[in-house]
Amino acid sequence: MYIFWKIAMFKIRIRAIVGLMIFLGYFLIYVVRNNLSVHIVVMAQVMTRDENIIENENGTLQRSSKRTGMLDRINWDDIRVGRLFSAYHIGYCVCFPIFHSIGDRLGPTWVAGIAGMISGVLSCLTPACTNYHYWALFSARIIKGFCAGAMQPSMVQVLRYWVPPTERNHFMWAYCGITTGSFCTFLMCAAVHYYSHWRVGFYISGSIQMVWAIIWVFIVTDSPRKHPYISDEEQTYLVNTIGNIFAIKSTNAQAPWRLILRSVPFWALCILNFGYSWMIISLCLYGPLFYSRVIKYSIYTASALTALPFFLRLVLGTILIQTVHNYKYKPQVCRIKHLRKYFIIVSHVIPGMLVCVSWLLPIVPGPFLLTLAVALTAAGMDLTLDLCYELTPTYVNSINTIIKIIGNTSGIIISLCVGQVTYKYKNLPMVWKHIWCFHASVLFMSGIIFLIWGETEIQPWNQTNKERSRQRARKIIIPLPSVMSNITEVEETSVRSSLARVSQI
Repeated sequence: MYIFWKIAMFKIRIRAIVGLMIFLGYFLIYVVRNNLSVHIVVMAQVMTRDENIIENENGTLQRSSKRTGMLDRINWDDIRVGRLFSAYHIGYCVCFPIFHSIGDRLGPTWVAGIAGMISGVLSCLTPACTNYHYWALFSARIIKGFCAGAMQPSMVQVLRYWVPPTERNHFMWAYCGITTGSFCTFLMCAAVHYYSHWRVGFYISGSIQMVWAIIWVFIVTDSPRKHPYISDEEQTYLVNTIGNIFAIKSTNAQAPWRLILRSVPFWALCILNFGYSWMIISLCLYGPLFYSRVIKYSIYTASALTALPFFLRLVLGTILIQTVHNYKYKPQVCRIKHLRKYFIIVSHVIPGMLVCVSWLLPIVPGPFLLTLAVALTAAGMDLTLDLCYELTPTYVNSINTIIKIIGNTSGIIISLCVGQVTYKYKNLPMVWKHIWCFHASVLFMSGIIFLIWGETEIQPWNQTNKERSRQRARKIIIPLPSVMSNITEVEETSVRSSLARVSQI
């Protein structure tokens, strides 16, 4: 086994394999996160066939067919569907800050591997949970969100240990697993519905995630020093270029949270990311339901239309990120003040305005408007992290974590609110017109707020506690003139310099 591994890895860098595993990890996280949005179209649809329908106490509709007697469709109203969508985001928001701090102590590799295995097992058990009880499925969704909240910060920490700062621009493709997983989920689920049943979709995604977790634990380690098969040349290079990495917990402890939470630019950035997440999550959650139940497309067309803007986001965002990284340090680009705010106009203001205009017109936002709006948000794919770095290079990970948690709460709010609205006012085109225009207005207003109150310069609270204490010690207290006389105290150095000048004369 060892000889085979050495031959296979002879020309492949271990850090490239680690980057590939992180890409697949993000990919599978978003497959598990979004697959219910497609499957729910069929799961929650009541069939009218020559079968006896018996409503159970747990709110399901059981088909007592003469041939199979299997449960086929579930009688869930829009409120229950909204709760299921929100469950994942509840688990994610609770777990993410916990493992962001203690992931170092537990070992990020094992945390990501175990969480991925649990998430995969729960995905395979999703059909059984659906048959058993609604709240069993709700609990499974919360735990899967909990696992995703443990995996994401752990994989980020592994990437920090494996990728030198000089190569991090070249490893941005590892994070593209997020957008790739988003658009592939809808296409894969449509293919599953075409060839098989919705249950198979959960079995496939869960099995792949379990296989990924096993491979991850065997070929990824917390740092290059612990990897058994890494070459001496690569290990020496990584150790010398990366150096010492301080634990995230110690960085969080040093962060001046009182100053950060009182900072207007920090909250402007939180609102900016919140609006960005709101628009994207809203289409991920309710895109297939809207296209299939309101516009009356087939589930295959609805899935493809939901996937299209995320594919465009991947292409446009990748091109834009690479272009920015190649040219942002050139003198001509550096002269442009507040360059990031121009990107915000494209990613937030313009797409929000395009959809909000339909509020004034007798039209319902359809595939063209929604695809264009979400595709334009590609200009903000790497924006939040870059703005965090521009505000505070020292505490970039700390504030980025808080901003991500606040942004993901939009998934909870959207799910519960849209479920209540559609339950009360039904799935009518005019109702969804107001829903999509409201989503776009959140995106639009978040961009306007940052353009007014946001900043792209390093903040005063960026300094560490030691640096602030040193600055206080260096401050020169300028004494006031004495009340009793006109004599003013001066520094000893200035007296010596004046005496030296007199002696020279």
